[in-house]
Amino acid sequence: MTEQAVVGVGNQIMGDDGLSAAVLDLLREAGVDALPDVTLDHAGTTAFFALEAMDGADRAIVVDALQVAHSDPGETHRMVYRDGAFEGGTPDINMHDFSFAEALEAGAGAYEVPEEIVILGMTPKDLSAGLTLSEPVSENVGDLVELVRTELVRGGAAVPPIDGSVTAQ
Repeated sequence: MTEQAVVGVGNQIMGDDGLSAAVLDLLREAGVDALPDVTLDHAGTTAFFALEAMDGADRAIVVDALQVAHSDPGETHRMVYRDGAFEGGTPDINMHDFSFAEALEAGAGAYEVPEEIVILGMTPKDLSAGLTLSEPVSENVGDLVELVRTELVRGGAAVPPIDGSVTAQ
């Protein structure tokens, strides 16, 4: 059985940076946290907490609001870290306190990092203080939930379909 960790990263009181918490909430509502081979954790804004949450898993899926050049708010992104390197070059992903690539490198000896880490995210519109997601992000949260589900199924988890029309509050 492939153990998979879904790890949310972000600050829930900074608008769209709370995206991953909304995704994890929707996955929990769908019962994904009850699957024996899947864990759901929120690491806040600390890259090493993210490494801790995926420590020992066979595979990890990291969810975060990602600033990606030339993309529109609400647009989803997928990046893969496999066998010690990012496919297509190292992306500039900042996990608030560290770049993710730096955290992976620094934590390699202290944590049992999965061979494959899939990073799924969405371009934010508003990262100012607030408890709600912006309209373009909120409207597309269901798409991101479906991407997480697809990755979990790809990793061998028996995840039932999740209503893709879900919109976070």
